[in-house]
Amino acid sequence: MKSKSLMVALAVIVLAAAGCFAACGNVRIHLTGGLSEGELFRIEDEVCTEAEARLFLMNQKNRCQQAYGEKIWSVSLEDGRNFAEYMSDELRDFLVQLKSMVLMAESRGISLSDEEERQISQAASAYLETAGEEALSYLGISQEEMEELYRDYQMASRLADQVSSLVQDEISDDEARVIEVQQIVFYKTTAAEDGTETVPDEGQLNALHTEAQTAADRAAAGEAFATLQEEYSDEEAGSIEVSRADVDSQWEEAVFALDSGQTSGVIETDEAFYVVRCINNLLPEETQANKETILEQRRADRFYQEYNAFTAQLVPVYNEGEWEGLSFTDNDIPSCTADFYEIYEQYFGA
Repeated sequence: MKSKSLMVALAVIVLAAAGCFAACGNVRIHLTGGLSEGELFRIEDEVCTEAEARLFLMNQKNRCQQAYGEKIWSVSLEDGRNFAEYMSDELRDFLVQLKSMVLMAESRGISLSDEEERQISQAASAYLETAGEEALSYLGISQEEMEELYRDYQMASRLADQVSSLVQDEISDDEARVIEVQQIVFYKTTAAEDGTETVPDEGQLNALHTEAQTAADRAAAGEAFATLQEEYSDEEAGSIEVSRADVDSQWEEAVFALDSGQTSGVIETDEAFYVVRCINNLLPEETQANKETILEQRRADRFYQEYNAFTAQLVPVYNEGEWEGLSFTDNDIPSCTADFYEIYEQYFGA
């Protein structure tokens, strides 16, 4: 789903809609029991209520279960948490980021037009009309609270648009170039079944380089490159598409200088020796798509640079007691046909 200029790059606008939540930069959280009942946290004059958190929790649970099934919540992650615990932590961060972005938007003089306010009211009504009684009973959310959520989301989106407009870099074909190559790979280390790696000595490295040079000489003499891949390479035969960002500098310098149909000599990197044949030194459609990817990344980098600077002194006051009642494994969370993000797209998508 992509309709705003930073929707693939800014988590609060897109990652939530795409299926996950975002980290909250460097905003610090202070845990306390001193907030009013039903308030999860406060950042300056921005408050996140339990009803707001319930909506995103329910929306995300329905999305995850549709995509991965009901057993997803018990899946263990490498850090020791299960998926439900991970998503709970991500939900907290997402909500903090959303409210922080609203404050940042206000500090930059961003305000919504009468037309946007009308769309917000319509979006809120559309959600409440389609959510169903069971979902509405679980949420306990009013028309005014729904409007506030859509207002926050649109303010965050306007902020993303404003920051993205500051990045107007021209990206050349060469910088974004995507090429198609075949390669013969001679890895310097070998891995055992127990995960340990064997590092070759100087003599073994010299022998490996000699083998790579033999393959390069045979390729230069006109032997079929695919046949040489099958004979020599530590990777499967075939071709790959790569951009400059995909490879290390030694490989990039040698291979991106090749014309279509040319074969390199032996290229050495820290990990391996390579012999590479360039099939096509410019894939136009893939290069154009990579330009957009590079631009989105630069916009995201610019946004988080400014966001982190703004939030450095923000200290949310967080109500741990209120949060304990919210869990992705709660059996009382209903299914809901209304989707917050889809309705947002209906009214605000480009």
